[in-house]
Formats: sequence, structure tokens, C-alpha cells
Amino acid sequence: MYGVICSDSDILKHHIFVPMNFHIHHPADALRPFVKQYYYWEDDTRGIIQLPQNLFALGDQYMVFILEGKAEVKPVNHKAFTLPAGSVLGHLTCACQLQVQGPVKAAVVQLNAYGGYRLLGMDAANFTNYYRNLTTAQPIWQELIAALQLEKDPQRIESLLDNACLYALSEQPGNLREVDDMADYLLIRQGNVSIEELTARYGLSRPTLERLFSKIVGIPPQLYARMIRYKTALSALRQLNLPEWQTHVAATPWYNQAMFIKDYLLFNHEAPSYFAGATGTIAHMPVNNLQQVAVAS
Repeated sequence: MYGVICSDSDILKHHIFVPMNFHIHHPADALRPFVKQYYYWEDDTRGIIQLPQNLFALGDQYMVFILEGKAEVKPVNHKAFTLPAGSVLGHLTCACQLQVQGPVKAAVVQLNAYGGYRLLGMDAANFTNYYRNLTTAQPIWQELIAALQLEKDPQRIESLLDNACLYALSEQPGNLREVDDMADYLLIRQGNVSIEELTARYGLSRPTLERLFSKIVGIPPQLYARMIRYKTALSALRQLNLPEWQTHVAATPWYNQAMFIKDYLLFNHEAPSYFAGATGTIAHMPVNNLQQVAVAS
């Protein structure tokens, strides 16, 4: 049995299997600039449950509360780590193996690119492809874990998460909001923005812009833009008739197959099978195997 973090539309459009005890909740209006969705998952399966690597989306951060069971993450670039009862998981910029030791009960808060900094005040660059332990931070997170463990009604999960996140948000000073606007601007432009355009738009030198963006989002603006372009390209390509791929990819900065493979290798760490052979092209992508990351919306 697999637990997949995805939106309602993903479940309906792509027929992604989720357990019956998987719940999607929406945050309070005051949190929506920073929090995308909440997820609550219970699974009585005993033993190791392998999770798909597209569990966590490129460009987002997550607060993960393991209420029962044990969760381990193995990024390609370094050794595996076990998540504590409460953690914030930084940007995952490479393929990861995800598994839990069941039975499992978990609550997940999906944040946007700068949500971790806004709610927690942590320098996001310090845990890219890694995590920070929330149980040693504010007492609110330990209190939340205790309340979630005792709660029997999944419909109450939303209010518990809302209250904790709203309190955490109220404790932060809320400065440097210019970076929020930068990240949103990159999303609106689907990543098709040069660093020169950003420095001119926001009146910052390149070193200052990169330093501030990395501190709050966790990764440089150039890498964040590549993530967005990658997700946008995959989303567009999966909806195409095969002869039409060139038109849609023209909206992104990829001029040829080699450029697309370069970023695919960066974020997925294996060559896409549909490019095998000397004559392979993007037009040969099988739709069912296209979306390897970023299924969450």
C-alpha cells in the first residue's frame, strides 16, 4: 500500500491510489500565503512500506509529524536519515527513497517555498535535502504532536494544525517579504526569468539577492527557477499528443532534448527511459511514467 501526497484533482485526473484513511485538509485563510494543504495518513500495514519518490514536490517544504511508526529518507547524494516525531523537511532537489515502518500515523503540512521561514524563522538553506527537528524548537510543536496522537476524529486534525501554525506565524517578525514576492513572481512567470531581470526588478545586487533568497527559500533563485521550469514542462508534456511536444516546450528555456535530460538528471538522478537509443526524442515519452516528482499542487 502506498501513501501519495497529491491534490484532489490529481487523484481524479491521474487515478493515483491512496489509502481510504488518507485525508486532505485546507488551512485557514490567514495561513494560505504560506501553507498549501494538510495531509493526514493512517495505515495499519505492518513492516516496511515503500513510498514513491514523488511523495514530496520540488519547490515546496514540509512539516512532518510522525505520530506512529518510523520514517526514513534516503537522498541520492548522502546517507539515509530518520525523521524525528516532528520535523521540517527542506527542499528535496534530488531523487529520494522514502519508507516507513508501519503501522503508521502521520500528519503533514505542505508549505510553499518560503513557508518554512515565515512559520519557523529558520534559515532554510541549512536543511536542503535534509531536515530540522521541531521537537527541540518551540513548545507548540510538542504540544501539537501530543494532541494529534490523542485525536481520534480525522476531521479535527485541520483545527489542531491551524491553531499551531497560526501561533507559530504570530511569533515571527515577518520581515524580508520582498523575497516572498520574488518567489511568487518566478511561479507566475513559470521560471522563465533571468537573474539580471530579478536584480533590476527588485533593485538589489546579484550577491545580495542570491543571499536573501537562499536564506528564506533555502536554495538559490536560479535553482528554484529550474525546478519550476521542470515541473511546468512535465505538466505540459503529459497532456500532449505526441507530434505536438515542440510547441509546448518552446514556452520553456529548453531548446533541445539534451537540455531537458540535463535537468531531469539533476532532479531525478536517472536518465528518462523514453530517451533511450540514438533516435529517442521527447515525443516518445510514455504518459504514465512521466511525472516522477512534483505531484502535489
